[in-house]
Amino acid sequence: MNPAPALLALGLAAVWVGLSRAWRGGFAQEVTPPGAVGGRSRRVRTRVRFFLPVPAFWRFEEAGAIAPGQRARSLRGFGWGWVRFEVDSTIEPQSRGVHPLARPRLFVRDAFGLFEREAPLAGAAAEVVVYPRVWPAELPDLALTLLAEGPEARGVGLEDATRYRGVREYVPGDAWKRVHWKATARTGRLMVREFAPVRATGVWVYVDTVEAQEVFVDHMAELTASLALALSEQGMAVGLAWPGGRLEPARGEGALRRLFERLARLEPARAAGVLPLPPAGVNLIVLTQHAPPEVIEGALRARTRAARVYLVAFPEGFFLRPGEKGRPVWGRTEGMQRLERRRELLAAAGVRTYVVRGNERVRLA
Repeated sequence: MNPAPALLALGLAAVWVGLSRAWRGGFAQEVTPPGAVGGRSRRVRTRVRFFLPVPAFWRFEEAGAIAPGQRARSLRGFGWGWVRFEVDSTIEPQSRGVHPLARPRLFVRDAFGLFEREAPLAGAAAEVVVYPRVWPAELPDLALTLLAEGPEARGVGLEDATRYRGVREYVPGDAWKRVHWKATARTGRLMVREFAPVRATGVWVYVDTVEAQEVFVDHMAELTASLALALSEQGMAVGLAWPGGRLEPARGEGALRRLFERLARLEPARAAGVLPLPPAGVNLIVLTQHAPPEVIEGALRARTRAARVYLVAFPEGFFLRPGEKGRPVWGRTEGMQRLERRRELLAAAGVRTYVVRGNERVRLA
């Protein structure tokens, strides 16, 4: 009896069993930076590690993913035992949101080219967080409060008499009690004391995403991000609220980064929500598309705690971005008719209302 066929079958079986155990491996993906505005280049590093119990060919593949801007690629090799390698690539995601990268796949083939199978890799695909884009924003006329712990502000603010900055020349409108007589006598010109301006007021933005269109959510994310950046640069605390969640007003780069990440994850909501009461003393800006009754009532309730309330409606769901030309404008929606009927009541309660059509820019003045 010829033992060759039996030995060959036994060898092939051993190879098959060996390849069937090649799943002992995993991958890890790292995106740098993990969060940034659209269009910015980011580095993706994929670390792969797997075990081949028998000599075999391997093929590593990554499918492309449109949203994060990931390109398809593959690597091939031959190995035995533990195989480790790293793959670097560059992506440029564009659209706001949180986009998962494609999961890599590993295929192994025996040295004779008879068998090939996929070897699953343990691990989770990394996420790419794309912040909304920003542009120079016109700030509304905010109600400012003077608190000793407030940061000094550039530009407009309330002067803190405990923060003496020096003297300057008199300008019409300066109070006579601020005249610095010694400096006036020394220079021969009328001089007054100057104090550092401070802003301690917070701004809280509520985005009503209930049954909103995707375009509305994108535009409101960009508007909120632009306002937040401009306010943060002036040392003001900025917070965010949406149906089912909130971020309290805070200052600093960390707080701004958390707000931008939350805006990247902002999506239309299905269940009706109640506008939460804002922290006491803040300026509240409510952004809505449909202006439902619960939002109008919430703005009225919020006025009892907020220093100032702005209710801004976008019936078309969008507005003119900087550099854009006019867009179509349709008739008045039910929500806009409701808002117009209650505008006098809102104004009497101290709620400033604005309607921004699709062919208009945002101006809260």
